[in-house]
Amino acid sequence: MIITLNVLNASPKLYLYLLPFENINDEKVIAWLGAGFIDMLTKELTTIDGLFLRNRGDLENIMNNRALLLKQPRDSRNILALGKFTRKMDKITVDMQFIDIANWDELDKREIIGSYNNVPQLNNELSEIVKTVCMPYLPIKRTTKKIYPDFTKPQASVIPKTFGERGAVITSSIDDAIAELEKSMDFVIGARGEPITNKTKNPVSEDEWVVDIDNRPFNEPLPENKNNTVLLNQVLDNLMDKPYEIYLNKPTYEYDKETDEDMITVSLQVDYGIKGNIMNDMLTSLPYSGLKQDGSLTIVHFDRENFNFDSEFQRNVSIGNYRAVPLIRFYDKDGVVMAIILDTPESRWYSLTSNKIHFVPLHQFSPLVDFTMGGWSLQVALEDVDIKANYKLKMSIEEVDRIGRVSLKFVPEAELGAIIFPFL
Repeated sequence: MIITLNVLNASPKLYLYLLPFENINDEKVIAWLGAGFIDMLTKELTTIDGLFLRNRGDLENIMNNRALLLKQPRDSRNILALGKFTRKMDKITVDMQFIDIANWDELDKREIIGSYNNVPQLNNELSEIVKTVCMPYLPIKRTTKKIYPDFTKPQASVIPKTFGERGAVITSSIDDAIAELEKSMDFVIGARGEPITNKTKNPVSEDEWVVDIDNRPFNEPLPENKNNTVLLNQVLDNLMDKPYEIYLNKPTYEYDKETDEDMITVSLQVDYGIKGNIMNDMLTSLPYSGLKQDGSLTIVHFDRENFNFDSEFQRNVSIGNYRAVPLIRFYDKDGVVMAIILDTPESRWYSLTSNKIHFVPLHQFSPLVDFTMGGWSLQVALEDVDIKANYKLKMSIEEVDRIGRVSLKFVPEAELGAIIFPFL
């Protein structure tokens, strides 16, 4: 009978139901935020007296059996917190809705906008908003006894003189025991989070604390980063091999009778630009750690926390094996090379000449993609601009009549010699 009265007279509680936040656009890269926000809120809110956290299973039980609300302490409140989030470039927008489960009235609605590059700050703002909304519904705190009494001069204990006084002491002891039992049960069901335990061990003596560390080699690949690394390699392969959209115009011919009656100036217009899907693939499929935009320039950072950068990859980036330059070749109707235009910043090619073909080294194209490998991260810079190059060379009338086709190919700088030297 005493236990029943204690439950009925227990302090009211605020039960907050937290469900994983909804990823509105279903972006796989940021899907982890759905559970991440809940983990953060759970950590921050478990310390609030009178607030008890509930999950999806608890909500389903209430929905299936509304009579469970009657078994809660009198004047308790049940609030459902619904969250959803979206990302646009670097900005994360979180919408929160708070609903009273008893009558399904909307109690409050909030919106938070933060940076994907600073999720901890976004978590702090979200936590403060939830605390602000819940505060008016928290039960009024009772006056609690101090753990230690105020210091007084030692006195002899007063023995209760009557049976009624002794009974009051016994009843108080039972109430305290039941309160401790409720507290233990709350820990078991997760209402008060995890019991506080010491994270350190003391295997030696009372004045020494030891934490065992499972050391892992610094550069050892993390198994959980395997899928991210595969995606990164696929995107980078496209960036390194075929990053450009090319529009190759038909050559035009300029004949100037006053300067040279036998020669014609051949003009070739080429438009270079970054493929539109390259940047979109990076930002929507890969977890980047940093993003900066300055006009047409976009810089994206990827770090070791999400990817495994093996030694071969780092070497290729460091020595520039991915760099390629445009190589334009004019063929006659029999498929024989008649002229080569090499668009390169390397000045060592400018002094070379050929007696077999027209060899013209120029520099009008500049790479629109650049990679920088640091000790901890990879930086990818992309410039979304159009380069309009106009290449010219002089040919005789007979040679112009023999032109069958023109090709443009990006060739790695390390492979240029094998292609060009046979014609020099």
